[in-house]
Amino acid sequence: MKAKPWLYLALCAGILGLDTLPALAAPAASGIQMVQSYVVKPGDTLWGIAGRFLKNPWEWPEIWHRNPKIHNPNLIYPGDRILLERNAQGQLQFSVVTLHPRMGVAPLPTIATGEIMPFLGNPGVIGSKHAYEALPYLAAARSQQTIFSVGDHLFARGLEGAPVGTRYSIISLGPELRRPGVQRPLGYALNDIGEAVLRRNGPAGEVEITVAKREISLGDRLVVLAKGNIPHYFPSTPRRPVSASIIAAISGAPELMTGQVVILDQGRDAGLEPGNVLQVTAPLPATPNAVTGKAFALPPEGIGTAMVFRVFAQVSYAVITSAQRGIAIGDQLRNPPSATAPSPAGGPGAG
Repeated sequence: MKAKPWLYLALCAGILGLDTLPALAAPAASGIQMVQSYVVKPGDTLWGIAGRFLKNPWEWPEIWHRNPKIHNPNLIYPGDRILLERNAQGQLQFSVVTLHPRMGVAPLPTIATGEIMPFLGNPGVIGSKHAYEALPYLAAARSQQTIFSVGDHLFARGLEGAPVGTRYSIISLGPELRRPGVQRPLGYALNDIGEAVLRRNGPAGEVEITVAKREISLGDRLVVLAKGNIPHYFPSTPRRPVSASIIAAISGAPELMTGQVVILDQGRDAGLEPGNVLQVTAPLPATPNAVTGKAFALPPEGIGTAMVFRVFAQVSYAVITSAQRGIAIGDQLRNPPSATAPSPAGGPGAG
C-alpha cells in the first residue's frame, strides 16, 4: 500500500445532507497515540467525513498541514483509506492510503452540482445598469409574439464578428444589490433565463433559443456561455476577519435552509475566496438586566454555516451548508469559531 497526500475530498450533494456513516473509533486519552480510519465510498463528501473526525469540519487543512510527509494536495477517490493519527504530543494529522488501482474510477465531485451549477457558468453579477445595457441583445422577431421559448429564432444586435455556432447565455437584469445602510449599489444580480446559439451572422445576427428557464423577451441580453465546470474547493476559514450580510436569496423564500444559495455583501475586496466557510449569526432580543433593569444586549447566536463558492469584487455567492433554524436576508456572517478538536462518532457531519 502506498501512502499519498490528504487531499481535496468532495463537497458534493452530501455537503447538504449526508447519509449516516459507520461509527469511527472514539478519541484516545491525551498523550496516547490513536488512529482513526475510514474507507472512502462513492457519494462521500469532505464535509461529512471531516465532521466525523473534527468538531469543525472546515478546520481540516490545519491538520492536513501538520503531516510533514504531505507536500501537495490531490484528489481523493472511492476506495482510499483516510487515516487520522494522534501522536504522543496530542496533535492530529491526516494521511491517505491507496488500497487498490483506480482504473476507471473517477474522483469524488467537489460540491453539489444541482445547487450551484447554474451560478458557475453565467455572469452572476454586473456592476451597473450601463454595463448591462451595453451587452448584445435580442432585438426583433419574425412573428408578433412577445414571449419566446425553445426553437424560436430571433434577431440580435451586437454579435458582429462572432463565429456561427457560438453559444450564449440569455440574461435579464435582476435586483439591485445594496449593503445595508449604504445608498450606492454594489451591482445588480443577473437572471439566467436561457441559452441560444448563433445560426447566422451579420448586422442582425440570427440566434435560435436552445434552453428556456424562464420567459424570454425582446431586450434580454446575451453573453457568451461559459463552461460551468465544478472546481475543487478547499473548505477553509478566511485569511482575515470578515463581516458580511446576506443581501439576497436566489429562491426568494423568507426562510432559508441548507442547500439554498445566497448573495453576500462582501467579496474579493474583503479577502473572501472560494471555499471559505462563514458562520451565520442572528441577533438576539435585548434582555432586561436582572440587577439594573436596563436592557442588556446579548451577543448574536450562531445559527448555521455557509460556504462561499463564487467571488466578485464586492459581492459573493454562498451555499448554506448547515442551518439550526431558518436563515433570513439581513443575517450576518463572520469567521467561524476555531476549536480544532476530534469529534465523537455521531457528532457534527454525521448526517
